[in-house]
Amino acid sequence: MIRWESLDPERLERGIQLLLKRLHPGLVSLDGAGGDGGRDAQLTTTDGLTVFEIKSFGRLDASRRRQVQRSLAKAHASTPTMTRWVLVIPMRMTPIRPGGKSSEQAWFTETLPRHAPGVELDWWGQDWLDDQLVGDVDVQRYIEGADSQLLQRASELSLERAVLANGAVDLTQRLEVLRNRIDEVSPFWTLDFSVVSGSITSTLRGKTPDAHEVDPITIRSTFAFDREDATERVLRDKLVDVLDFGGDIELPAGVVTGFDVDASPEARRLFPADDPRESEFAVASTREALDQPIRCVFQVIDESGVVSDFSVYLRERTSGRRGVTVIGGDAMSIITITLGLPYPKQPDQEAQPVVVDDARFHLSLPDTLVGLDVTSLRPVIRTLAAATPGRRIRISLPELGLVEGPPFDAHQFAWAPDNMQVVEDLHRMEQLTGRVLRYPAGITRKDASALRSAVRQLDGEEVEQPGTLTLTVRGEAVGDFLNALDQTPRDQLPGGFLHTTDSMELTVGDLTLNYGAAAFWAPSPRLLNRPDLDAARISGSTADIEAKFEATEHPFRWLPRSLAEEHLSGAVHS
Repeated sequence: MIRWESLDPERLERGIQLLLKRLHPGLVSLDGAGGDGGRDAQLTTTDGLTVFEIKSFGRLDASRRRQVQRSLAKAHASTPTMTRWVLVIPMRMTPIRPGGKSSEQAWFTETLPRHAPGVELDWWGQDWLDDQLVGDVDVQRYIEGADSQLLQRASELSLERAVLANGAVDLTQRLEVLRNRIDEVSPFWTLDFSVVSGSITSTLRGKTPDAHEVDPITIRSTFAFDREDATERVLRDKLVDVLDFGGDIELPAGVVTGFDVDASPEARRLFPADDPRESEFAVASTREALDQPIRCVFQVIDESGVVSDFSVYLRERTSGRRGVTVIGGDAMSIITITLGLPYPKQPDQEAQPVVVDDARFHLSLPDTLVGLDVTSLRPVIRTLAAATPGRRIRISLPELGLVEGPPFDAHQFAWAPDNMQVVEDLHRMEQLTGRVLRYPAGITRKDASALRSAVRQLDGEEVEQPGTLTLTVRGEAVGDFLNALDQTPRDQLPGGFLHTTDSMELTVGDLTLNYGAAAFWAPSPRLLNRPDLDAARISGSTADIEAKFEATEHPFRWLPRSLAEEHLSGAVHS
């Protein structure tokens, strides 16, 4: 049990405030240094406003009773909406005895209510505190100080050195014990730790959102870099950037040569005492989600203005000593944009946005386009494809200004133009077929060319088809076929071949598209493999044989979709 009478009053009252906040997350602690109006904490609920008064007294003599009465009277005067007042005090009140009027119970139930008419008064004493602290050992340890429960901890330490007789079961149980013990060191901070491939990693983490405010930690580190080593110079620059704007970085052993920790005694125990040069370190800022995403615009510009753009939504931020880093991306998070922005010196009253000096910008692209939604990908890849020499990137931030890069010396995203045409054609296929398409895997140049031709045909163009035409001739018809061919000069067929279908399929990588009516016209083609067909006729073979043709005066071509539909409905091609 806690020896309440021997505790430090300031530590006790702060610990009780922490306990109340855990029980009631909406509770607001008040600092008496600025005049708390008789309130140490307050809580607003559907039942009204409750005010808490915390005292570290032992017995309530006349002087201490007057202090409590003054606090209640001040709270009643300064907080007219108060419906309940709770005295939290680590003691048991003396009971009412027959004929006695000076007991603490009599004073609390009869005298004290006169100072706050209409307000419900409650006493949360030693029994209540003992009961609440059973599940909050870290608060108990904070209240008691460094010497609390030393015998139990020493016993556990001895246990950790024992043989793991039951293997993984013992290991899991003992790791859980260690985790709980670490969690009890400080009510505001703890260590998360892991062991991977023999490497032990520990991460300092705040247990409450305001840990850095109520129990601040300042670390002054010393870093050593070899100025002659290009790799270490890059590492140093990145570290400076992380410290200035937030972010994360991993530092190999030997870089951190020393650090001094300024923290409360409890938090200080969470830091190692060994030589830091023997350890690797990771510096990571807390990423905070913005209350609302900030919409900005990623632009490619030239001297005449905006060439292409798409919307970007900044959703998270980190902070450093010189500014903040905001992180976001396009609507579908295809790309990630990281902006380092210095804190503004003065509010900008200019009507036009200005360029933000000393800003940082980084763009992270996906490893592959495969599987990405075509409609979402379209504005992104179109803008990246526009980043040609002489142009530059600009981020337009509402109410913050502009972040601009230097003019490009070369195409920044040389892969983008070819892929952009594929995306544009797939988007057109989406419109024509009513399907939702994703960027397919395994696209070849031949696939991309066939897709381009199909879209042009669907949009009303005649599309030339290079190469040869191969038809299959039935074995019994080879003779008649060659006799007809003999009536024309140079093995050139009269008229031509017209092929129509109402269900044309196109393969683009691993994607198959059925885009409906199509017609192929091969006017006056010339036979290329006449000897093969002559040999088949002479032999009397009944096997099918391929006849290969090339274009002559007029190229082979796909007809516009409208003509294909006419032929399918019975119209004659002129």
